[in-house]
Amino acid sequence: MSRKQLVHLFRESILAATLLALAAMAFSACAPSEYTLSTSCNPDGGGSVSPTSGTYDKNVEVDVTATPASGYRFDHWEGSASGESPMAHLVMDSNKNLRAYFTKVYTLSASCSPSSGGSVSPSSGTYDEGSEVTLIGNPTQYYKFNGWGGDVSGSSDHITVTMDSDKNIVASFVKLTYTLQTQVDASGGGTIDPGSGTYEAGTHVTIIATPASGYRFNHWGGSASGTSSSIDVFMDTNRNLTAYFTRVYTLTISCSPNGSCTISPTSGVYDAGTIVNLVATAIFPYAFDHWNGTDSDNVNPTTITMDSDKSPVAYFTELTPGAQQQKTGTIYNNASPMPTIPLEAGQWAEVGIWLTGVNPNTSVRILDPYFGVVQDLGVASTFSCSFQAQKTGDYSVSIAANFVYSIGYTVRYTIYS
Repeated sequence: MSRKQLVHLFRESILAATLLALAAMAFSACAPSEYTLSTSCNPDGGGSVSPTSGTYDKNVEVDVTATPASGYRFDHWEGSASGESPMAHLVMDSNKNLRAYFTKVYTLSASCSPSSGGSVSPSSGTYDEGSEVTLIGNPTQYYKFNGWGGDVSGSSDHITVTMDSDKNIVASFVKLTYTLQTQVDASGGGTIDPGSGTYEAGTHVTIIATPASGYRFNHWGGSASGTSSSIDVFMDTNRNLTAYFTRVYTLTISCSPNGSCTISPTSGVYDAGTIVNLVATAIFPYAFDHWNGTDSDNVNPTTITMDSDKSPVAYFTELTPGAQQQKTGTIYNNASPMPTIPLEAGQWAEVGIWLTGVNPNTSVRILDPYFGVVQDLGVASTFSCSFQAQKTGDYSVSIAANFVYSIGYTVRYTIYS
């Protein structure tokens, strides 16, 4: 390219730049210095916008707030702003036109009757018009759901409500009930109070079993256990109780003649079929003769089977004393011979013992024919006793002489037969 062409190109470039600068200056001089804000609401009565409108300098920042009317909620912006926040932040770099959208809402309030009977989920809240809300009635322990009331009806514990108005809903609950069934066992040996019935869940019922005459309460069966005639039953389910009674009989024992013996046991109340051991012990100077009314009347001890009320009698015979007899002698160093008394089983011996010597106080015992101790008379120098022979043979008077001195003795005895 020639020099002349280069100069021409340079001059054209400068001219173009100058023209562009002049055009920009002209445009700037014509651009507006302020802009207009316009707002509206949908629906018209759904709320308000603040500020509603105005003219603002260029690039001024404006916060616009949407406030819902009663029964509405703010939903979103459209136009020169967007979003779900009720406050829109604008920069006035152009004319702005905003529309605030509001949604109709209704209030749901739920309660329970009685208040302790349960709960409703959800219990309350605010919902958009046309929303469907599912309510659940939840009974507490010992209650059951009984139905809906208020602005809805139905018997299912789940119900769906369309929110086309404010709703006031009541969930109804009723106490559960359980059946108490009581009966007496086949013996028919008593009564139960209270009898069968229906009770609210959670109720405590005191049940008492009362035996009839000639019976005793034995135990509970079925939904309860134990041997106490009074029982507390908690009604958290259906209950079925049976009271069991046992037939009893009375035992009364006596001696003839009166004062001739002691008896064990003397009396008592026993379950039917019980076998009772009877022991009659003679009192001096009597001897057992026989029983009347026992299982074995000729033996003592004996038994009696309680299949009815029983009144057995133990008969004794008064024994006659023989002539008094005497034995004397000396005991050296615990050695024999010891004085003896010959007796037949059932005979009584009435005995007196006197000891003499330098130190006569010593231990004396009565021994049976097999050297079993019949009586331990203790330590002294004079003794008296009576005993009944349970075995036939020689009964010994055991005198414990020491190793230094001898002991003289006198034994006088009378045998009753």
